[in-house]
Amino acid sequence: SFRSLEAQFEQRTESEMLVEPEVARGAFFYQAPDKVRWEYYEPTPKIILVDGDQMTTWYQDLGKAETLRVGRHSDRVLKYLGASGSLETLMEYFTLRVRWPEAGSEGAPFRLTLSPLYERIAKRLKVIHVDVDSRRFIPVRLHYVEPSGDETDYLFKGVETNTELDPALFELDLPPGVVVTKRNQP
Repeated sequence: SFRSLEAQFEQRTESEMLVEPEVARGAFFYQAPDKVRWEYYEPTPKIILVDGDQMTTWYQDLGKAETLRVGRHSDRVLKYLGASGSLETLMEYFTLRVRWPEAGSEGAPFRLTLSPLYERIAKRLKVIHVDVDSRRFIPVRLHYVEPSGDETDYLFKGVETNTELDPALFELDLPPGVVVTKRNQP
């Protein structure tokens, strides 16, 4: 039941298409009920902003941005990730297994393993592992495995909840000259 969340993150992606794993770093911000900002600092600066049913991705080094109406899909994504809704809602889409920390491992996270129940989800996602801080009950690691075997791992550090986030974090003031492409919009 948090209103906001902010953290630094490290994203590690492993794929058959990559010679070696790709590592990116940045900051993540969430403001209830439907605002998200992923800001990548390195290796390539990029901002992904979700505000309600609108997602904008700004590729700063390329001088390009894309906007996309995500509509009800953003609600589903936030529900899948547990950022909104309840455990019952999450279990409508996934089977859930829980691995508790071993006895004596004070403060170790517990792990939720989510496997999709529906083929339309399973086409894009094989499994999600979510490590949850056992003291504060907030996610500290997300690990996605795709059907192809590609894996993406997010480690969150310095996680703060229910802080007052600057509303400007969820606005993008694109500089002149940025080429904006609108996807699936009238």
